[in-house]
Amino acid sequence: MRALVTGASGFIGSHLLAGLRAAGQEPVARVRKSSKLEKILDAAGEGEPFALCVGELDDLPSMVRCLEGVDIVYHVAGVTAAFDPEVYERANEAATRALFAAIEACERPPRRVVVVSSLIAAGPSEPSRPRGEAHRITPTRTLYGDTKLGGERVAWEAAQRGVCEVVIVRPPMVYGPRDEDVLQMIRSANKRVVAQPGIRGAWHSAIHVSDLVDGIIAAGERGRPLPRGSHHVLAGAGLAPGELADPIDPIGAGIYYFTDGERHTIASFGQTAAMVLDRRALTLRFPRPLVKLVGWFSELVGRLRGQVPALTLDKAKASCLPGWWCDDRRARLELGWRPRFGLERGLAQTIAWYRTHGVL
Repeated sequence: MRALVTGASGFIGSHLLAGLRAAGQEPVARVRKSSKLEKILDAAGEGEPFALCVGELDDLPSMVRCLEGVDIVYHVAGVTAAFDPEVYERANEAATRALFAAIEACERPPRRVVVVSSLIAAGPSEPSRPRGEAHRITPTRTLYGDTKLGGERVAWEAAQRGVCEVVIVRPPMVYGPRDEDVLQMIRSANKRVVAQPGIRGAWHSAIHVSDLVDGIIAAGERGRPLPRGSHHVLAGAGLAPGELADPIDPIGAGIYYFTDGERHTIASFGQTAAMVLDRRALTLRFPRPLVKLVGWFSELVGRLRGQVPALTLDKAKASCLPGWWCDDRRARLELGWRPRFGLERGLAQTIAWYRTHGVL
């Protein structure tokens, strides 16, 4: 099976390339002229270099060329942090629209697209219950969350038109080798400090990137696609977020969450990292207004330096919402998927990689 991966030069995309090859598929990395290829080269290791197809997502002829002979598309491309709203919209929503336009222009279009979205697109969870696929979407009013939801709605519209089969994956917090975001939390734990947004920690789900890649591939190979019709969460239906949900309720069909099966707080995640690092770390709890102030100041400094910081105001706002944990029972029941990494083992593997590569 020939698979095209957008966002292949990024953290998740580069791991997906290696996972697809290990699964016996023929992955092709869709990259831009300006893409840095270090992660793709690292993913290839001592094996054959991955095939590349150079083209911008909004360049219709080049995307149609990249899609020639492709059976399935894994759409991982996107932006998690930026200064300007237009950057989020272009990368997370407009790029998804351009991909489906290119698919519609193909003589022999791919049969399926797996859109790798985010838990934030669905909205926060309630403290008492994880979010499931059948829960009604609650927009976050964050730039990242709203534009990832916009990309999902573009995918939903394409599925309703019958462009191709569409499956959506919503990862929670992802960590692992080659990550640069969660790395900042691990570096802080290495310095014996763990920062907790909010006086009382909210629940979070997490997943090692290898387990997420297994889930993405399983969703591509045997996941149920988005159905046609109006009785679906992406058409405005759904249960209240705190309501008990059937994990395979058809109202959330075609969407999958993947987690390590545990629930964490930012503090417990950081303390687990400190334990693996053989450090004793102090947990500092910051009131939510202060978290937003720190995010605003961090972004201001980043603008002056011309570099997007690890903590932006948009990320600070998201961290102050009630919780970010989700229910992966649909993936376990429908796909037969199981995680291989608990948090301690996953962080040990990740930290060992950072040390070997001189990152930590």
